[in-house]
Amino acid sequence: MPAQTERANTGDAGGLTHRLVARIAPDLSWWVLGAFGLVIALHATGIVGPLAYPFVILGGVACGIVGLRRHRPEPAWPWWILIGIGFLWTIAGVLREATGATGDLTSSRSLLPDLFALPGYLAFGVALVGLLRTRTATADRDVILDGLVLAAGAALAVHELLVIPTLGISDGWVMAQLAVVIYPVASICLLIIAARLAFSGGERTPAFLLLLAGTAALVVGDIVFALGEVGHMSGASQNLLEVPYLLVPACIGCALLHPSSARFTTVREESPSDLSMARRWVVGVSLVAPVVVLLSEGITISRLISAAICVALAITAVARIVGLMRSQAEHQDELTRRATHDELTGLPSRQLLSHRADELINTPGRRAAMMFIDLDRFKLVNDSMGHAAGDELLVQAAERLRRVAPPPIMVGRVSGDEFLVLIPDCNTAGALSVAERIRSTLAERYVLPDGIAVFTSASIGIAVSGFDGTCDANTMIREADAAMYRSKETGRDAITVFDTSMRERIERRVEIERTLRTAIERGEIGVAYQPVVSWPDGRVLGVEALARWTKGTERVAPTEFIDVAEESGLIIPLGAFVLDEALRQVAWMRANIPSAKDMYASVNVSPRQLQSDDFADIVAETLHRHHLPGGALFLEITESVMMGDTLAAASAMTALTSLDVRLSVDDFGTGFSSLSYLKRFPVDVVKIDRSFVSGLAHDESDASLVAAIIKMANALGLATIAEGVETHEQARRLIELGCTKMQGYLFSAPVPMGELVETVQAIGGRTTSFDRRRRCAPVR
Repeated sequence: MPAQTERANTGDAGGLTHRLVARIAPDLSWWVLGAFGLVIALHATGIVGPLAYPFVILGGVACGIVGLRRHRPEPAWPWWILIGIGFLWTIAGVLREATGATGDLTSSRSLLPDLFALPGYLAFGVALVGLLRTRTATADRDVILDGLVLAAGAALAVHELLVIPTLGISDGWVMAQLAVVIYPVASICLLIIAARLAFSGGERTPAFLLLLAGTAALVVGDIVFALGEVGHMSGASQNLLEVPYLLVPACIGCALLHPSSARFTTVREESPSDLSMARRWVVGVSLVAPVVVLLSEGITISRLISAAICVALAITAVARIVGLMRSQAEHQDELTRRATHDELTGLPSRQLLSHRADELINTPGRRAAMMFIDLDRFKLVNDSMGHAAGDELLVQAAERLRRVAPPPIMVGRVSGDEFLVLIPDCNTAGALSVAERIRSTLAERYVLPDGIAVFTSASIGIAVSGFDGTCDANTMIREADAAMYRSKETGRDAITVFDTSMRERIERRVEIERTLRTAIERGEIGVAYQPVVSWPDGRVLGVEALARWTKGTERVAPTEFIDVAEESGLIIPLGAFVLDEALRQVAWMRANIPSAKDMYASVNVSPRQLQSDDFADIVAETLHRHHLPGGALFLEITESVMMGDTLAAASAMTALTSLDVRLSVDDFGTGFSSLSYLKRFPVDVVKIDRSFVSGLAHDESDASLVAAIIKMANALGLATIAEGVETHEQARRLIELGCTKMQGYLFSAPVPMGELVETVQAIGGRTTSFDRRRRCAPVR
């Protein structure tokens, strides 16, 4: 029991020590720096003895080693070089003190201290270059030029105030004079690298600033000490001249001791070319170096005037440069904003939002939710009221999104009526709450500038990332997009959260698109034909051509690949193939089957096909190739085609009817039916959807709807064809209502080309009843 208590007490003590160290670690480097400052101040006054010099240097080395082992900055080798330099300069300082080399310009001066000190400058430069490479991937010309301006100004002052006077001493030993001037010259070289490091991009951490302070102290120390050696600072003691040198190990050691040394290589997004206030002052002061040199030769009226002119010239030059850079920066900012923001709404683009999302989800311990929002039936507003009204609706919707999803939530526009919403640090429940607010807000009334009130709703899909950072922004957007489409399939104005079943669906769609591209070449696409029958005489008027895809032993449902073909643009070659096959078969039937000499082919046309500029030419060329008149082809279009781009649709339909091609409105009554569209466009046939036909025998409302469609079509001079007829009772009711043209399982399921002749002859030989044939599902 006592042993357990002792271990518990030891554990508690260890935990307490750990917590204490964790609490004081951020401030420890500043306390140590303060202690160094106190020792250096005492050294400057001469209160402490000569041991202060090696004490401070070795103390800085010790702090550096502790910091390296504790914080482990990457890369570590430049810091180890700086620590090694500390040992070199400690030896050089001890030798200088022992040989009395300081201030001795005669031939008796020992150069041994310089042999230890000067290699340290080369090593210092190598270390600075190593640290610089970790913070900047590429060279920035403006930063390099600023560093050269700073170095040139300092070099001019050093040359005029130190090098020339030192080398001009007549009774001095040349080697001693060179030993004095080589230190500030070497410091100027380090100054160029340090300036490049100071002006480069990267986080300005305390460790970074302490390193720069140590480098600056080295430059100042070399200049001041050299001036003291040649007698320009005869009133200053050697201890005072050594103060800048002692600040070098103190600052660099404390830089490594500070926890921010581990983040030394963290790069900021800001461009290093931006001329900050600090860089303006540095460059400006460097340009005043000639004034310092001029006044160092003595102060007279004429020299004061010349100095004033130089200062004015430097100020105006810097002001002009700053103005040019500010103008350039503003122009660059505008270009960047245009590239990363939507011009209409001012919202971030998909690219910018994706970048922010990647940053967020790749940060350990953070997650995000992504929403994909689509305004329902926006195209109706855009087409019926004009693009200006549609743009105003988008602007108002964007403003509502900003209001209901303020920062840190980020709202972006993808294209058209699609928006993205990025929610940081959000789980599924939080995302659903935000999505519900967005859905209800977007469903409120919109008032356009002309006073017209419109309403729309939003279909929203949500994808939520995990904490492991395994997904990326593009994956989240695809998943949210898939969930949004599920919302549309369930009736729009809905919210759906992505799940794995949707991922499987995405993978399936990608696979279908990939293999569909070569399915025609591989002979996997075929055409099935379902007869259109005149009842009750049983005459086959035509056949509807339906695409079928058999991939090996798998039969891919048309509902799967037709939508993919439409979205990917593959519907163009697929539709051309079905058109060619259908007309080829009808041409053969007309030439070889007496009862089929007036048979026509009915082919479905997608909106993308109809919008194609050369679609009418393709139809004309195909009819001509198979030696068929235009009347041998019926093209089936949906109501949505007529309600889309009405001018383009009317133009395309007019071109087709000029070929004597007939036009049918497919699935009539399931969309936004309008008599005006039937009157405006040159259609010939209205096809009654199977959903109405199926309820004829038992649902009076369906019977009333069918009767209304038939009467309306008759009034407009249009023929009617009933789809999905499966029972004799349905056929009888259709005849009573005035519709005698039908297609459906009652007569035949869609059959392949090899069975079409037999099917047509069988239907023609029956007048009252016959068996239903089931070979494949009547879906398209």
